[in-house]
Amino acid sequence: LIKSDPRFAGIPVLMHSSLSGSSNQKLGQSVGVDEYVSKFEAQKLSMKLREMLNLAKN
Repeated sequence: LIKSDPRFAGIPVLMHSSLSGSSNQKLGQSVGVDEYVSKFEAQKLSMKLREMLNLAKN
């Protein structure tokens, strides 16, 4: 897991996948993903990226 390395622990991870569904989202969470966006959710992807960038600034 990238988050287990102290050098990368503070970097937000967004997973963008063609697979949708709660089981895939749970899998992403289990490996340390901060946000999971399926392929056809372009508006959600844009919103989550902005949120993550704003959090990184603070």
